[in-house]
Amino acid sequence: MPTFEEITAFVTEKPLAAAVIALLSLAGLALAFLVIRVVWRAVAWLFTRYVAPRPVEDVLTIVAASIATGVSAQGMWRFSGDVLGLDGPLRLLLFAFIEVAIITSAVRARRNMRENFSAGIDGIAVWALTCLTAVLSSMDARSVPEALFRLAAPLVAAWLWERGMAIERHRIRGTGRINWRLTPERLLVRMGLAEVSDRTASEVDAHRRLTRVALAAKRAKALREGGASERKVRAALSKLDKAMDQAVEHTGLAVDASRQEALLAQIAALYNTSALIDADPRVPWEPEADHQPVPA
Repeated sequence: MPTFEEITAFVTEKPLAAAVIALLSLAGLALAFLVIRVVWRAVAWLFTRYVAPRPVEDVLTIVAASIATGVSAQGMWRFSGDVLGLDGPLRLLLFAFIEVAIITSAVRARRNMRENFSAGIDGIAVWALTCLTAVLSSMDARSVPEALFRLAAPLVAAWLWERGMAIERHRIRGTGRINWRLTPERLLVRMGLAEVSDRTASEVDAHRRLTRVALAAKRAKALREGGASERKVRAALSKLDKAMDQAVEHTGLAVDASRQEALLAQIAALYNTSALIDADPRVPWEPEADHQPVPA
């Protein structure tokens, strides 16, 4: 970098050249200012037109998908040079043809979603091309971690695109996704490790202890009325007495009126199970006895 003395000497020796350089510098600064202003206005217009109306999650989805697509394109750049032997302008023009096809299919799928309420064959093409570019870019990896990373990046981009399409599908059609019959939540409930309601652990424990008392009382009564042996009746009464002691100790049954009513309600329902056979519920579509049809 020239010193101040050298610049002063150059201006003194060549004033015309120095003036020309100064004018060119001012013109360059003015041009740079105009370019920055135009770029700033273009960015502001794009932000106002396409970014501001969108939710934050959609913007983050687009950013993350763009980064993952860039990682996939970098892998295809190496693949096209090392495996296909492309070089120069030809490599620059052809290395990312699959990524361009993925973006084109994604745009078409979104248009099909808005017009026909379904992504159609273009949605399948997005996943197929994503898997293709993931496999091709990972084939030129130098290590197993690099291969796994190049496999994961395009799949992450496709997953983010799929979630964005699902949200838009729900917004357009007003319907949710399907409810799978086999889910982790259902398995945990089936195994008894989770609850379907939002009851606390104490409420669940109290309900189970009261139910245990009601079932023990029903079994003891059935054995006594069925003429069972004294040993079986004594064992059933002992089990009932033990369940009752635990319920009084852990649920506050002796002082909690609501739980006393709940226990009596369970006992009443269990004792009168046979009454369901004689129940005669009214048919919802059967006309009432005093119903008079309106004449035509």
